Parts: sequence; structure tokens; C-alpha cells
Amino acid sequence: MSDKTNLTAAPTKTHNYGIDALRMLAMFMVVTTHVLGPGGILDNAPMGSLSYEAAWFLEIACYCTVNCYALISGYVGGSAKYRYHSILLLWLRVAFYTLSLTLIFSIAVPGAVTLKHWVFALLPVTYGGYWYFTSYFALFFFLPLLNIGLCRLGEKQLRAVAIGLVLVFSFVQAISGGDIFSISSNAWWLMILYIIGGYIGKYGLFPKWGAARMFLGYLLMTSLTWLSKVFIESGIFPPLEALGGKYLVNHTAPAMLGAGVFLLLAFQRITFPKRAEGIIRFFSPMAFSVYLIHANPFVWDHLLSQRFAWFAQLSAPLEIGLTLLTTLAIYLSCSLADLIRIGIFKALKLKPRLAGLEEKYLGGLWQ
Repeated sequence: MSDKTNLTAAPTKTHNYGIDALRMLAMFMVVTTHVLGPGGILDNAPMGSLSYEAAWFLEIACYCTVNCYALISGYVGGSAKYRYHSILLLWLRVAFYTLSLTLIFSIAVPGAVTLKHWVFALLPVTYGGYWYFTSYFALFFFLPLLNIGLCRLGEKQLRAVAIGLVLVFSFVQAISGGDIFSISSNAWWLMILYIIGGYIGKYGLFPKWGAARMFLGYLLMTSLTWLSKVFIESGIFPPLEALGGKYLVNHTAPAMLGAGVFLLLAFQRITFPKRAEGIIRFFSPMAFSVYLIHANPFVWDHLLSQRFAWFAQLSAPLEIGLTLLTTLAIYLSCSLADLIRIGIFKALKLKPRLAGLEEKYLGGLWQ
């Protein structure tokens, strides 16, 4: 393969701890949406009350989290070497938690686990219990094509592709009032975000704007989406009521896409002191495990579902404060629990062994 199609052709970058910090923030936001939604707060806050509006503002502020994760994948992976062992390691991590948590609940909650659950635990992709992992797993096998495209296309060409994708799959879809392309929560939307993230990683965006302005852009996108919900639900313009208050609260909505892009650009520009870098370096690798643990179906059904509904009856400041403290407690406990998995994987030397096997049999495939 010629140098023009080398997947590592992009210039080497110094490590950006801002991107790692965004990965952690995005997972914190995932947990927050789960505390608010499945946790029961959104369903039990009296509609139109201050606690209802505050809870929904927090929900919308966190709703771009899926977009952030996929944008990061493109930003980082667009110039990285394609490695099969990375998806195998990720699959093993998922299987570790599906099997271990199934075992724990089979002991702790007699009768909760059936043979079907064990089959699902052994086949996490087929089961689809973690929709983001299932979607990313499918996306992974398209990455060689996507990365070659990101590497070979010039700035104008890649910008035209990115703009076209945004116009068709975000703006046109928003105008239609529905998920006409059926991409909102699957591999195709992650692929679109990967390309946009890859463009930002290669060519940048708004180079003269600082992090503060990017955060303001994120707050503007969040506020516009929240205000659209308030306006629709107010009944001031009856024709819009048919769309529903959550009309623009979805992954593909232009403002939610913009919020994710602005957050990526903001954290791209942030530099951290050495002590903060150490904390980020410690916690960042555990972020995805936070998702795998707290969103496990058994944890979800037995420990999280509707557990926080009573927050909705409190004053708005107390409701939001308890929601964020609960999120922090879940995040930290899951992160620390992941130290066990990290220790086991290191003891088994899974990463170097799998990388060695790939290098031995496929080492020259993507050179």
C-alpha cells in the first residue's frame, strides 16, 4: 500500500488530556441522564413546575453525551493505526462484566438469573444489552475505509462531506419531525459523528476561538433546545404540540450535534496542571467500565430503576444537587470497582499478548 493510504499518515500529536477529560465528563453525563430518566425523576416531576424544568434542563445539558463519545472516537481514531486487538479487548471487557454481574445476581437475587441470561452474558453483542457497544462494534469494521478516506481527502473535500452529512442527517431529519433515516441510535449515526470528529482532529475548527467561547456555544445549544421544549409544552402555538416537547431532544438534532462539537472543541483547547493530568490519567481508562457496570440490565432493574423518583418532589436546587451527588457516587464506585478488572487483565497480560498475536499474523496488513 502506498504512503498516501497509510492510516498513520497524519502527523504525531502530543497527548491531549483535555480529550481524556471530556471522555470522563461525557460518561458522567451518561450516568446523569440515567439517574434522571430510568431513575424516575423526569417521570415524577410535576409538569410545568420548577423542579420539572430544572430536571429537564440538566437532562438536555447532558443529552449530547453520545455525540461527544462518537466525536472523540473520530478525533482520536481518525489518525490512529487500525488494530483488531483493540475491539477484542473491548469485547472481553464487556463480557467480563456481563458474566461477573450475572454471577453476582444469581447468588444475591435467587431466581433472577435464567439460562437465557447466561447465554446473553456470553454473547453481549448479539444480545444488544449495551446499545452503544453493539453499535460501535459494527462501526469498528468500517474504520479502515473511513480512516483511509480521512487520510486521503483534502480539507475542502472532507469539509464538503462533513457539511453534506450534517445537512442531510441532522437538519433534514429535524425538519421532517421524525427519525426518517432510522439512524438516531445506531452505527450509522456513530459513523457520521466519527467522520466529523476525524475532520476536526485533522483540520481543526474555529481556530481563533478559545475554550470559553466554545463553552458558551455549548450553553447556547443546550438553552435553545430547552427553550424549544418549554415553548412547545406551553401550548402558545398549538400546531407544535403534535411534535411533542422532546421534538429536538434527540441525538441527531442540530443543536444537540452542535453541543457535542462545541464541547469537543472546548476540551481540545484546555490545558491542565500536572496534578490534574495525573488524576485524569488514572480515571480516564475506567470511564467505559462505568457504563458497563451501572447500565447492566441486572443493576439497572434491581438497583437503579425508579430509585430516585422522590428527588422530583424536592425543591429544584435540592433536586439537582442530589442528582449530581448520586451521579458522582455511581461514577466513583464503578470506577473503583473497575480496578479489579484492570488488575486481572494486567495479570493475564491480555493487551500485550493480543497485540503480539496481531503483530505476528497481521502486523503488515495496515502499513
